[in-house]
Amino acid sequence: MGNSLCSCKKRCCLMCMDQEEPEKPRRVFKSVYDYPRRTLRDLKLKKGDTLEVIDETEHWLYVRKCTIKGENTRDSICEEGYVPREFIKPADSLEAEPWYFESIKKRTDAKRCLLRPENGEGAFLVWKSEENNQYYLSVKNGPHARHYRITEKNDEKRFYLVSRKTFQTISDLVCSYSQHQDGLCVQLTKPCVMLDTPALHTLSFEEEWEVERSSLRKVEKLGSGEFAEVWHGIWNDTTDVAIKEFKDVSPDILTEIAIMKELHHERLLKLYAVCTVSRPICIITELMKNGSLKKFLCSHKEARDIEFSLSINFAVQITEGLTYLETKKIIHRDLRADNILLTDMLSCKIADFGLAQFTFSGGEKITKGIKLPVKWMAPEIFSGEQYTNKSDVWSFGIVLMEIITYGDEPYPDKDKLSCIRDIQKGHRMAKPLDCPQELYDIMLLCWGTNPAERPAYRELQDMLMTLIPEPLSELE
Repeated sequence: MGNSLCSCKKRCCLMCMDQEEPEKPRRVFKSVYDYPRRTLRDLKLKKGDTLEVIDETEHWLYVRKCTIKGENTRDSICEEGYVPREFIKPADSLEAEPWYFESIKKRTDAKRCLLRPENGEGAFLVWKSEENNQYYLSVKNGPHARHYRITEKNDEKRFYLVSRKTFQTISDLVCSYSQHQDGLCVQLTKPCVMLDTPALHTLSFEEEWEVERSSLRKVEKLGSGEFAEVWHGIWNDTTDVAIKEFKDVSPDILTEIAIMKELHHERLLKLYAVCTVSRPICIITELMKNGSLKKFLCSHKEARDIEFSLSINFAVQITEGLTYLETKKIIHRDLRADNILLTDMLSCKIADFGLAQFTFSGGEKITKGIKLPVKWMAPEIFSGEQYTNKSDVWSFGIVLMEIITYGDEPYPDKDKLSCIRDIQKGHRMAKPLDCPQELYDIMLLCWGTNPAERPAYRELQDMLMTLIPEPLSELE
């Protein structure tokens, strides 16, 4: 920020910066999410607030918000503070529109969001496909999501759903179809609800990993294992977090922390901070109130009412997270539905990196004495071979089985020792009832005896997407 020489000695003092630095063009932004104030130097945001960006760091912006009081436009109250970069977008940009979902890249994700019970008939969103780099308008129509390609006339800079009716901007297109159905399956009503917010890189703009234990308050125990307890907690009396408190100290804890510090992806649980100065050591992450994918699946076991497209969408999201891990040369080694957490919008986040390892040398062997998820493990591990990302592919095949069986335990009729013997002999789990043969074939590919012959994550993603085609709707 500015190198202020004023008597206040505050680097963020705007009066001093204005005196010392030449005036810059105003950068006007709009908030796209609510942001509750986390620290005294933060600024509280309401979705739709207009802001002026004054200064910035890599992940945080220092902004000014002016609120008009009364009828006189000169009577206004201005506030300043830090806000997360991801929470605001340039005013008048497509990204600032309440119906534009920047995080959605696939039709299946658009469908998952639109079919939330909070959305009514005609709820809609606009998104951009990672497959063909084109924009789409997706609309809720009864129990379905209809997708319309937005075509751009590059020579004229016009947008349309049908060539007879073009618009200067996508916003104009949306406005028109919000007023007239004009061939759509239904007239556009309200933007799709968005219950999730981006995971922040750090708890505050100060970007310090180590936080004071006194800043954390436990609220409710969420789970307990052999090595740690997980709590719903509050940081700084303002922010819901998850606190993973370790019972003992081991090198694996430091490895888990080191790995999580490297990760920032929408399909992975985000590490916010740590407490390592005193015991017990704990890590602080974003809180997933919906719990695990395993819990969600089991809660629907009796009704068996999870739509097949949503089940496959879960699997596709997991492959996205695994693809990112592979680029970071990280293997998870404990991939199962229990370690996949769900956001409010049912987005998947891979969690629990307690067994994860960097693989700069090509792979790692499991350390003796670690409690292992045997029924999710690949056969090469039982023979003492290296654990690689192809071993995680095997585990992913087991996760597919969990998803389609509403959370059933793998190899339910076998103990761990029998399971190991059968896997090494080449036996595989039988196709579950109501499991499409095409999905079972993907599982069998994941369970190939030769690790090198198992599919890559991107291949798995493409194969899964073919199981749930979301046809493009055409206007008449």
